[in-house]
Amino acid sequence: MREFVITVNSTVDLPKEWLKERNVPVLPLNYTIDGQTYQDMEGLSAKEFFQKLREGHMSVTSQINPEIGSMNEDISIDKEGKDLLHLAFSSGLSGTYNSMRIAAEELAEDYPDAKIIVIDTLCACMGEGLLLYKVLQLKDQGKTLEEIAEWVEANKLHICH
Repeated sequence: MREFVITVNSTVDLPKEWLKERNVPVLPLNYTIDGQTYQDMEGLSAKEFFQKLREGHMSVTSQINPEIGSMNEDISIDKEGKDLLHLAFSSGLSGTYNSMRIAAEELAEDYPDAKIIVIDTLCACMGEGLLLYKVLQLKDQGKTLEEIAEWVEANKLHICH
């Protein structure tokens, strides 16, 4: 069994420190306020962001594009002989899942021996976070990439959030 990496989008709504401690690479989305573009989890603090909203400023988001996903060094996994499971932001809210699927196809061309699975979580925020939490537990229990992907597909519609 090959090792595998679990990645998420920044919409997972978990502290970036928590994600770093667990070695979970995050593929960020961007948002723009007042003509200034910020990277989610690295831009404005939550306090600054919500203050701008209270002041009447509008935030516009953008989905991740496939080129960013496929070129991100954190998911160039086959260089280390690892496979990949990506828990993607809900397709019902964004085109990010589709972009990540395209990125996975591009990675598969570069790394034909790697198994790359992208799952549409159909979740946002803490729903994604709850799935990730359980996925990390399953990985610690020695479950395979395929077993974990199967569990997510079977349970993603049963996450209360």
